[in-house]
Amino acid sequence: MSSKATKATGTLIAAIACLLPLVPVALQPGFGVFASIALAAIGLVFFKSARAPTLAMVWKNRVVSILLGIAVGGGMAWGIANFVRPFVEQRFGQGISIGGLEQTAGNPAMYAFVLLIALGSAVLEEVVFRGYVIGWGAKIFGKGFAPVIMLLSTAVFGYAHMDYGMSGAIVTGFAGLVLGTLYLLCGRRLLPCIAAHMTFNFIGSTALYLAT
Repeated sequence: MSSKATKATGTLIAAIACLLPLVPVALQPGFGVFASIALAAIGLVFFKSARAPTLAMVWKNRVVSILLGIAVGGGMAWGIANFVRPFVEQRFGQGISIGGLEQTAGNPAMYAFVLLIALGSAVLEEVVFRGYVIGWGAKIFGKGFAPVIMLLSTAVFGYAHMDYGMSGAIVTGFAGLVLGTLYLLCGRRLLPCIAAHMTFNFIGSTALYLAT
C-alpha cells in the first residue's frame, strides 16, 4: 500500500472514530450518552492526534474564559427560561418532562446529588460534543467544516435529551447551539463552554430546589 493510500486510510479511520460518539446517543437518547463518553475516552487513548484539539481549554486566559462562560451561561439560562422555553412549549403543546427531578424541591440531599450530576455532566458533555467531535473534527476535515460539524453535533446533542420530551430536546438543542457557537468563536477552546454549561446547569438545578 502506498504512503498516500495509507494516509487516506488513517484519515478515514480517524474520521469514523471522531464521529462515532454521536451514534449511541442518536440510537438511545438518555443512557446512550454513557456509551458516547466511553467511545470518546477510547478515542483519546488510541488517537494521539485527538488529544490536543479535544482538550484545548483556555481562550485568552483562564479568568477571561471563566468569566465569559459564566456570563454566557447566565444569559442563556435567562433567555431560555423567559423566551425559548415558553415559545417551544406553546408551539408543541407540551412542557418539558423532568421525570423525578421535582423531588429536588426543598430537599437539600437531593439537590446536592442533582447538582453534582449536573455539573459533572456539563464537563463531560462539553469534552465529547464540543471538544472531541468539533475540535478534533475540525483538525480532520478542515477548519472550514467546523460549523457543519457543530450543527451536526448540536442536533444530536438535542436529540440525546429526548427523555425530556420533544420540548426538552429542542430547548436543549438550542442550548447546544449557543455552546457550539461559543466554542467556535473562542477558537475551539473548551473552558468558556464548560463554564457556561456548568453555570446553566447550576441555575437550572437551583431553580428545581427553590421551586414550590
